Amino acid sequence: MTSPQVEKMLEQLIVAAEQLSKGRFGDLEQLFAMTDSGQFPPLITRFAEAFGMMSVQIEAREFRLEQMITDLTSARDELALVNQRLQQSLQELQQAQMQLIQQAKLETVGRLAAGVAHEVKNPLAVIQLGVDFLGNELKENQVWHETVLDMADAVQRADRVIKGILDFSRSEQLDLQETDLQTVIDDSLLLVRHELNSGHVAVVREAADALPLLPLDRNKLKQVFINLFMNAIHAMPDGGTLTIGTALHDVIPADLTSCSSSQARPAAGDRAILLRIADTGTGIADEASTKLFDPFFTTKPVGVGTGLGLSVTRKILELHQAVITLGNRSDRQGAEAILLFTL
Repeated sequence: MTSPQVEKMLEQLIVAAEQLSKGRFGDLEQLFAMTDSGQFPPLITRFAEAFGMMSVQIEAREFRLEQMITDLTSARDELALVNQRLQQSLQELQQAQMQLIQQAKLETVGRLAAGVAHEVKNPLAVIQLGVDFLGNELKENQVWHETVLDMADAVQRADRVIKGILDFSRSEQLDLQETDLQTVIDDSLLLVRHELNSGHVAVVREAADALPLLPLDRNKLKQVFINLFMNAIHAMPDGGTLTIGTALHDVIPADLTSCSSSQARPAAGDRAILLRIADTGTGIADEASTKLFDPFFTTKPVGVGTGLGLSVTRKILELHQAVITLGNRSDRQGAEAILLFTL
């Protein structure tokens, strides 16, 4: 053995130690090969082997630490995601709780209003008969006749409010029959034909070629469509275009973001029939957008609307397990209603 060989071994150990101090685990094969050559004293050989084994163990521990850090980071990210979902679920639960409280209040008010409406309807009918009689008897006196006509108009407005209350609170029983949705739309358009013509509103149909039949209550859905058509006509006082389109549609999350609360909301991916009713009117004001389905809320002039039409509309659609979205059009001025009937 010569001194240069020992110095070579020590230099190799020094290089390995410097690399180890910098967190670099280089190739230790040359170091282990030198210890296996038998050219060095046993003490130096054992020291070199121990140093090499220490380097291997430190490298293994650092690898395990990196794995643990990666796992902890991943667990932290998953925890943050779970926490975010929990926060969202909590908000949804709070909203659902408030909706249930509001629904219970509305049901109580609805039952009370229905009782009052039944009690008022019969006396109102008697008043209507009396006003009609006086109108016929006082035709020759213009002042009295105009007064009676004003009374008749007030009685008719009250009767519309009573009818709306009864529609809103009536029993949730449906007469469901397999029905073509297009046929119900056509029948409803015939019933508002006079308003369409007098309001100079053109109707554009964008009907799908063939749609599956749905279990529907024809009369109740006619009430829904007539209300939506009349709202569109009133929103176009100078005339315009009413577009009615139907299509098969796969429900996507964006369809549900502004849907009204429903007992049976469709889920993303469900197959549905989409009905779009769009007008070219004045659109919906921002301050009214959150109140559209509130009972007795209306943007129409006094005497034109009762504010119960959309409330009744939503209730009827919920009974059909359908949802409705109301908003302004994105392609031009005007409003649109999107109805989804889940298949």
